[in-house]
Amino acid sequence: MAAAPAAPVAAAGGGHRFDFDVIVVGAGIMGSCVAHAAASRGARVLLLERFDLLHGLGSSHGESRTIRDAYPDARYPPMVRLAARLWADAEAESGARRVFTPTPLLSLGPRSSAEVIASIRNAAGAEEVDDLSARWGGAFRVPDGWVAAVSDSGSGVLNATEAVKMFQELAFKKGAVIRDNTEVVGIRRGPEGGGVVVTTRAGEEFSGAKCVVTVGAWASKLLKSVAGVDLPIQPLHTMVLYWRIKPGHERELTAEAGFPTFSSYWDPHHVYSTPSLERPGMIKINCHGGPPCDPDSRDFVSGGGDVAERVAQWIDEFMPGHVETAGGPVESLPCMYSMTPDEDFVIDFLGGEFGEDVVIGAGFSGHGFKMGPAVGRILAEMAMDGMARTAAEAGVELGHFRINRFDGNPMGNAKDL
Repeated sequence: MAAAPAAPVAAAGGGHRFDFDVIVVGAGIMGSCVAHAAASRGARVLLLERFDLLHGLGSSHGESRTIRDAYPDARYPPMVRLAARLWADAEAESGARRVFTPTPLLSLGPRSSAEVIASIRNAAGAEEVDDLSARWGGAFRVPDGWVAAVSDSGSGVLNATEAVKMFQELAFKKGAVIRDNTEVVGIRRGPEGGGVVVTTRAGEEFSGAKCVVTVGAWASKLLKSVAGVDLPIQPLHTMVLYWRIKPGHERELTAEAGFPTFSSYWDPHHVYSTPSLERPGMIKINCHGGPPCDPDSRDFVSGGGDVAERVAQWIDEFMPGHVETAGGPVESLPCMYSMTPDEDFVIDFLGGEFGEDVVIGAGFSGHGFKMGPAVGRILAEMAMDGMARTAAEAGVELGHFRINRFDGNPMGNAKDL
């Protein structure tokens, strides 16, 4: 997906002329949403992707991601709700394409856990349920001392690959130039001190008034090489696991039948699931996190961890009558997290010699996909306006996501916990 090279664009005030207003590096969900948001405002946008478009090597591929506002940290629900509105707007703009399937949300965890109680309290419309045995065919066995809460407000499943494709197509229709198999190896200041020049491995150079970097698990490597900035973002290899539903229960666990997405705060692991949707007769049940990895050299088969064993243990305790664990998962697919020490995002200007001409969106820590359209809008506004008006209007506080929280403090926001 590409177009002819853009005509040079004059910088604000009539100064240096650039090839593009905004160059976006990385075409996963965040970069694709940035490109759409900027192009929707008339900016000349270049979106560059190192690999094939819609590749499966990063964090934005696959057939299902949850969207939920049940967060223990009250900073995130406003961003989720902003994203939910923007998901709906994008679907409407795209016409027939639908990437969101609404489902209830079930939150499970020990009543003694402050994290669990806060997550339920922050979820819109969440109500505690005393007995789950009459719901969903009695699929869940909830231990004594645990709380269960159900919400039907805005939760559901997003088709990840189709969502990225949707935003890329919408950006392209708005005039964005999209290039795949184009690895960025350099970002430097413009020759007259304004804007940036982006260099590819093939030796191409593109000048832009602004640049937004959204390269997921490759963020630390790229920013270290181009700006000498050490971002504490650790790629983690995680496996997406699909388990066989026991005979006779296939219908009960489907999205069509109203089965929920769920999160189980099972110390020390966070187990989550989407209903049976993309693979009939199977259900996706995963464990949050995974072992550290190098995004350029991974074990794509096992991921190097024991996630399947841990998830099987959870299933045998909580859903033994409905999901089969003998023989392990039916299918295991690789994915990655880009984990910060505090599991909070990085949304900020790069600063230093680049000032506000380079904006960073990174470290989404395994829970950012659902907020892609909101993050994309915020990053585009930061690049184009120097501030994110939409975030302020939606009650999203961005100070929590600044790079400088790690200055002299390797744990970032986690120091406050």
